[in-house]
Amino acid sequence: MRLLGPFEVLGRDGQAITPRPAKMRTLLVLLCAYAGTAVSTQQLESALWTECRPRTAATALHVYVSRVRKHLESHGANPVGISTRASGYVLDDGVYDLDHQTLRRLMQRADEAEAAGRVTDAVEILQQATALRRGPALAGFRDVPVLNSVGRQLDEQFLMVYGRKAELELRLDRHARLVPELFAVASEYPTHEHIHQLLMLCLYRTGRTAEALSVYAQLREHLIDAVGLEPGARSQRLQQRILQFDTQLDEADALVL
Repeated sequence: MRLLGPFEVLGRDGQAITPRPAKMRTLLVLLCAYAGTAVSTQQLESALWTECRPRTAATALHVYVSRVRKHLESHGANPVGISTRASGYVLDDGVYDLDHQTLRRLMQRADEAEAAGRVTDAVEILQQATALRRGPALAGFRDVPVLNSVGRQLDEQFLMVYGRKAELELRLDRHARLVPELFAVASEYPTHEHIHQLLMLCLYRTGRTAEALSVYAQLREHLIDAVGLEPGARSQRLQQRILQFDTQLDEADALVL
């Protein structure tokens, strides 16, 4: 079950077996997002019928759960992965592979590697984690309020993981190789200050001072347009240090901006 991008269900052979009916997909996405936790019938009904909930919603929900189970079973998946609870339904932990849970496990492994002084190993683990993402989380379901919230949380989690990976790579003096991917992430998230700070630092270290300052100017413009605010103190401080050609920014541990 893959949530870190467009929702997708893969069978044992790697073939896509995502249910086609929209309500079956929505139901399965919500259960996956809260795997291991019972999702109430009220939450599920609200997600399935965002505007006008029919009087037969409870019965219809039961039918959709049954169809999802049968769909998964017909493709060789474990049909008992979805259990009934007094309050609703739960996708049982450990029955299916969920990419957002894999991401969290990899984050923990990276933390352990870094704590043990194995920075290169930590970077490799975080690279595996960031590679799980295929685009904005739950793309196609952002019109459902509860799933929009979940998608935003998963996007933030990716950005946190990616930012940590970039910081560790900077400690390994890999600033030049980071520039292209940082440009891509900064373009996708034009108001995310930490990503822009990392890009500015990488550009400065590769001798591209004017571009580093241009990144700050673009960040400022996007923030003012989006929320009417100037960049935060860290971003402003980094800009000033770049303008002053602060040599300490060239040091591998210059991450406290």
